[in-house]
Amino acid sequence: MIRCLHVIDHLGLGGAQSSLLDLVTHLNPESIHSEVAAMHGKGPFARALEEEGVTVHSLAGSRVSPSMVPNLLALARRGSFDVFHFHLPGSNWLAKPVLALAGHSVRVAHDHSSGDLKFRGLGSLVPDAVGHLFSDRVLAVSGGVRDFLIRWEALPSDLVEVVPNGVNTASFSPPDTTARQRARTSFGVKDGEFLVGAMGRFSPEKNFVSLPEIAGLVPGAVFLLAGEGPERDRIEAAIAASSGRERVRIVGRIEDRQGFYAALDAFVLPSFHEGLPMVLLEAMASAIPTVASRLPDIASALDEGHCGLLADPRRPESFSAALHWLACDPGLRFSMGSRARSKCERFFSAAISAAAVEHVYFDLLKAEVAQRRLAAISQSR
Repeated sequence: MIRCLHVIDHLGLGGAQSSLLDLVTHLNPESIHSEVAAMHGKGPFARALEEEGVTVHSLAGSRVSPSMVPNLLALARRGSFDVFHFHLPGSNWLAKPVLALAGHSVRVAHDHSSGDLKFRGLGSLVPDAVGHLFSDRVLAVSGGVRDFLIRWEALPSDLVEVVPNGVNTASFSPPDTTARQRARTSFGVKDGEFLVGAMGRFSPEKNFVSLPEIAGLVPGAVFLLAGEGPERDRIEAAIAASSGRERVRIVGRIEDRQGFYAALDAFVLPSFHEGLPMVLLEAMASAIPTVASRLPDIASALDEGHCGLLADPRRPESFSAALHWLACDPGLRFSMGSRARSKCERFFSAAISAAAVEHVYFDLLKAEVAQRRLAAISQSR
């Protein structure tokens, strides 16, 4: 039995947290025991993990607590873990070096970010690259992220492996008529309304501030925006100032994500920067046709428009035109949603991603055992 501790910055809302939930609940429980440590606090994903029987630890009450490092070291010593798996920058920059210097291995880093230098910023390159000096393997969620790490952070190509995000295709699946009607009723959607949804953290790179303008150009469509974050006031101001303000509604944090997708006729993702976002995969697995920003990894996931429509995030009218096309063609919505679901099952299921991660664990542990044996032989001589 391999004992693995996943360390993540926090367990609030986010794609990395959703990816972590799907990963640990699909790793083979007969061969891998998983626990999760949040560097500070807990949050909704802590509850979701605990409901699945995963032990969750909080290392500190706040992100600046001096107890974080000693609590991490105590947990690592007490848990006798074989593998440490790190998610998000804080765990890469702080937790991984601390455990490495304390002699703990094997160490796997998971890069959930975008492969875009403008989004990451030059200031992140040095701490990220230094943090990866303590990695035995770096998992990139897309080819674009892998290329970024090799080009801009000078990581050796054999250190970085692409493991795409995987979604729970049993949990996120096409809703039946009853589930769909129940979900639409819960959001107050009227019969015949074309419902468009968006979900994510309210931050500048997500570009949710453009939704009111997009909505104003899609006659009769109703938009639901799920999430929370620092851009909420700006988004609310944009809604109030738009011609489509009566048809855009912020619904806040959604616990029942499956129910949210079940209510939709289309999903929209207008981000300026993305890697391989979990919300996109969840919508695809739910057979919801998507209009998403034409970004390299998104375009690849959507087969350049075969499994979803692509638009320019700097031109809201391009999103509106695509959504209007979907609204007018139920047959297109059905066929595009079906193709998206099929692609998720073949390439982006949580079971496939978990199997790839398991292979990484076993590969690294075999190398670790071999190194120990060589060291023992050398010492005996």
